[in-house]
Amino acid sequence: MPFDDAKTYRFNPFDLTKVWPHGDYPLIEVGRMTLDRNPTDHHTEIEQAAFEPNNLVPGIGPSPDRMLLGRLFAYADAHRYRIGANYKQLPVNASTSPVHSYSKDGAMRYTKVSDPVYAPNSKGGPRADTERYGSPAGWHTDGEITRTAYTQRADDDDWGQPGTMVREVLDDEARERLVQNIVGHLLNAVSEPVLRRAFEYWRNVDKDLGDAIESGVRAKQDEKDPKAEQQSNPARTSMQRKA
Repeated sequence: MPFDDAKTYRFNPFDLTKVWPHGDYPLIEVGRMTLDRNPTDHHTEIEQAAFEPNNLVPGIGPSPDRMLLGRLFAYADAHRYRIGANYKQLPVNASTSPVHSYSKDGAMRYTKVSDPVYAPNSKGGPRADTERYGSPAGWHTDGEITRTAYTQRADDDDWGQPGTMVREVLDDEARERLVQNIVGHLLNAVSEPVLRRAFEYWRNVDKDLGDAIESGVRAKQDEKDPKAEQQSNPARTSMQRKA
């Protein structure tokens, strides 16, 4: 999506609850990831794996998505607390290419770092290779960044895209499975006031869907979802009884 389009698009393109219609902006293939083996040690290769969105290759920068901007530092901060200050040196997280940075010291550090350890410097320390990769990718803002909700646009609602999915993406069989799944959950001793709110909620998504859910629940209101025992949460049930 071009930057100028984002300013006036019918819904905020950085709203996590929305999907960019592929008819407006077709997907662009940027590469392929091939998984060619299973982990051989769960703790070493799974529990200690540390994925974070701030690991960006040259040419790709973050978008103005507020959730992404928060995750850029929060994920790495969580890994430092969970695994350790030098989690990036573990084989599962280590780069396969040489890394030149000013990161040094900390518990369990075993990769040596040579001076200088400050930037900028005149001693040949690491620097951004803009001649090879160009300027770091980024974006500019022409308005204030505040801790408030996104500005409302024509299609910035909670029901438009879910309704489109129900009516235009799901087929008849998928819609029927959706109805039966929701009906089953609403059979498990749900009180009448909550039922009414649930029916209204699904009618906001799609009226026919909401009507079908209410009809299904009313027709089976003396029954119990056969999957209820498998889906129950003993801790939650205990707290509900206490309440």
